[in-house]
Amino acid sequence: MAPVAATLLALLAVSGLGEAKPLSPGRHAPPRIANILSTSRRSLHSLLARYYGDAHGLTKPAPLPTKRDTSIPAGWSYFGCVDESWDERLLSGFGFSSESLTPLLCLTECSKLGYTYGGMEYADECYCGDGFTGDGGGLNSASTCNMACSGDSSAMCGAGWYLSLYTYNDTGLASCDPSTAVTTTLSAGSGVATGGLNASQSVSVSASITASATASVNASASISLSASSSASISANASASVSVTASSSAASASSTFVTYEDAEDSSEWYSLGCAVDSSTRVLTGSSSLSIQNLTIDDCLTSCEEAGYTYAGLEYGEQCYCGSSLPSSVSFTATCDMACTGDASETCGGGWGLAVYELVGISCETTTSTIGGNHVVIPSTSVAASASATSSSSSAVIVVPTAVSSVATSSEADVSSAAVSVAASATVATTTSAAAASATAAVTASSTAAPESTTVPSSSSDHQVWAHHMVGNTYPYAESDWESDIQAAQSYGIDGFALNIGSESWQVDRAADAYSAAAALGTGFKLFISLDMTSLSCASSSDADNLVSIVTRFATQSNQATHDSKVLVSTFAGSDCQFGTGSSSSWQSSFVDRLGFDIFFVPSLFSDISTFSSDSWMDGELNWNSGWPSGDADITTTSTDAKYIAALGDKEYMPAVSPFFFTHFGANSWNKNWLYRGDDWLYCSRWEQIIALRDSVSMTEILTWNDFGESSYLGPIHGALPSGSDAWVDGFDHTGINVLTKYYATAFKTGSYPAIETDTIIMWSRPHAHDATASDDSVGKPTGWDWTEDYLYAVVLATSPAVVSLTSGDETTTFAVSAGLSKLKVASNSGTINGRIIRDGSVVTSYYAYNDFDYTQSPSTYNYNYFVGSSSS
Repeated sequence: MAPVAATLLALLAVSGLGEAKPLSPGRHAPPRIANILSTSRRSLHSLLARYYGDAHGLTKPAPLPTKRDTSIPAGWSYFGCVDESWDERLLSGFGFSSESLTPLLCLTECSKLGYTYGGMEYADECYCGDGFTGDGGGLNSASTCNMACSGDSSAMCGAGWYLSLYTYNDTGLASCDPSTAVTTTLSAGSGVATGGLNASQSVSVSASITASATASVNASASISLSASSSASISANASASVSVTASSSAASASSTFVTYEDAEDSSEWYSLGCAVDSSTRVLTGSSSLSIQNLTIDDCLTSCEEAGYTYAGLEYGEQCYCGSSLPSSVSFTATCDMACTGDASETCGGGWGLAVYELVGISCETTTSTIGGNHVVIPSTSVAASASATSSSSSAVIVVPTAVSSVATSSEADVSSAAVSVAASATVATTTSAAAASATAAVTASSTAAPESTTVPSSSSDHQVWAHHMVGNTYPYAESDWESDIQAAQSYGIDGFALNIGSESWQVDRAADAYSAAAALGTGFKLFISLDMTSLSCASSSDADNLVSIVTRFATQSNQATHDSKVLVSTFAGSDCQFGTGSSSSWQSSFVDRLGFDIFFVPSLFSDISTFSSDSWMDGELNWNSGWPSGDADITTTSTDAKYIAALGDKEYMPAVSPFFFTHFGANSWNKNWLYRGDDWLYCSRWEQIIALRDSVSMTEILTWNDFGESSYLGPIHGALPSGSDAWVDGFDHTGINVLTKYYATAFKTGSYPAIETDTIIMWSRPHAHDATASDDSVGKPTGWDWTEDYLYAVVLATSPAVVSLTSGDETTTFAVSAGLSKLKVASNSGTINGRIIRDGSVVTSYYAYNDFDYTQSPSTYNYNYFVGSSSS
């Protein structure tokens, strides 16, 4: 018996099971290998238990508790916690619920059915699909998916309206074949300074990667790597790694210094201190006078823009380039501290500290999910080394460095993930490739369109803009011509002229009609009677309204609808004109005009009466332009109710970009805001376009209501007293690129082709919960309904990379052709944005000193600053 026991113990030792200890974090075998190993261990333990039995006073130990296999199937990797769609499932291929749900169970079922996306929601629900549907898909923090799986409390299975999303990427890994040998020779230009590689030397780097198997285990849990010079190995996936290294090339003094970018773990060679000149060593892009510059900041900025060289100079300057001139001399002195970290050196006077990003041997592939422009990077081999593998289960992969995607650092669980960080001559870098540029993709900061549906309609469609005549006291006809020409270039068909009680307003309206006629461009106008200013208490008040409308009814540029003179109001539901009845609009106004009008007032009253109010032909739903609380606006919350209440009458929805007013009790006594978050202007337009088979007119609120911050036009005319505090310097005209884009779709039934790359950005100037140091009016109602983001919309002619900068934080996105909505958290400082394609900046917007986001405002201002590369 003793020889047999000895043999078994020897088997244990050979198999690594004797004195087994838990593997350290990050060094575990991948699931395929782990399953084989665990099976072998269990088989040996069972054999021992059967052999010993209860002989010689020994007893069988208590059985190990059965532990459910909670690993996920091969080829799947965790992507992150994403939003569920409204009204339809984000993953709509297949779904089921189970009280025993685990990630393994869910993903196994998705695999059986051939789906490439799997997600768990609300602890016991599983969904599968091949892409996203609906408006969900935005990435959230991992902690948002905080509901334990019903079948495994140690794993998370989403939450209410959030999915723990996994993607199947085994096929993506196959494209980066580790059996393909790649040998890289690194050489330097002339005159490398001390610590660099001089011109007469070169270093060849190769690495051999092998995986072996044993008869009893069928796979090995160790991977051996040999490379010239020295190398450091780290593993993110479950594989133990042994490393041997030898030096066969340059001595320690003849190697590049390797710098690791702490922001995204990419690696750069420090080439030395180059002599710069006015023609610049690196000519790709530059940023000057950076107040908090660090080496990481510069390297990350250049990498995200698709450049392979970065340089720092004068302590505060960053330069990028795609190549290094052969004539560059590395004899300068770099001794100036970085403005953001005095312990680092950021070049010198005409001394450029040059860094080179290590090349990638297998380009990353990407896939775009639906309209959300969430780019999921596949993993890729990125070592500058030759590699061979004797086992497909020992594929060596380097995960893409996408720092802002929650799971970007997780390697594919079916493979051993090894990132090679050579201390001398072997280095790796990782990137997400999009449009031939390097990008870190921030999926949580994107959004899909509200709707991409453009219903067909045989009706003509018009886009009007509400023009406050009360703000035009100093206008001449030439001012009206400027407004009309600008509005028409944005796709606006005419102005609704809001007229109040001052007699001069009628004269300004007359100037507007004259200007429109003189231009001869077909721009239309109609009267909107402001019944919060005009009186409607008597018959004579009705006469005044009749007189105003009659004066312009026959003008050549008078807007009509159904061949009737178009007339509107702001308010007026309480008007009785001395009759004691609100229905007197018919007898006191409509009947007395003597010609047909198409009357579409904006009433703030019980909508159930609209269908029976015979004097009105439709309703302008003024309050549909903004959400009325802390949630985003929806068509079901406003449009559907009005359409149903109106019956066969005309429904005119409103669209508006922003709303904030801040007048004290001694003035207009208006101090509130409406939530303009989440790209309100875009979302509202998309909702209205989706209704174009039910509505034929929409009104933009407003062209020039400066006191309420809803203006689209230039800041011009007579601002309401005191409003300059939140209006001056806050131009909104940049957003009208979107006005043209959406107005075209509403009127024609199809979105226009994008012919020019454009980026539009907007942000409030201070934190929503900030306390102003010198504001007598106080915080506006609704201050807690808004959030602190820099919003951007990109119109891209083809796939590109977009970088958004708020303060000292820069985030980069990969976007597809078309319209993309992006946002990043607001930070103290200015803002800028760039569109990058093929390593070059296509277009950009820099606010510079025109905008400064702060945490400590002196007065409250919840207006938005808008900038655009087109302006």
